[in-house]
Amino acid sequence: MSSFAWLLLLVFLLTVLGSAALLLVTVKYYWGERGTPPATGERRRVQKDLELRLRAKQIEHAAQNPVKPRKPGFFDNRKT
Repeated sequence: MSSFAWLLLLVFLLTVLGSAALLLVTVKYYWGERGTPPATGERRRVQKDLELRLRAKQIEHAAQNPVKPRKPGFFDNRKT
């Protein structure tokens, strides 16, 4: 075979290998150890509502417990 044919064969094999790797990662990510594909419909709405309630709790906690600023001295690492 000519070197051009070997080059085409190499490109084809690398393309197939890359496609197989992408397929493997996609299948493992969506249906592998993580469980099921992304949520749709009602399940997605419930999940979003839960995330919003948890975020509201985080904001409320942050408002009740503000971050204490540090002293302006560089080497004094104690909180005020």
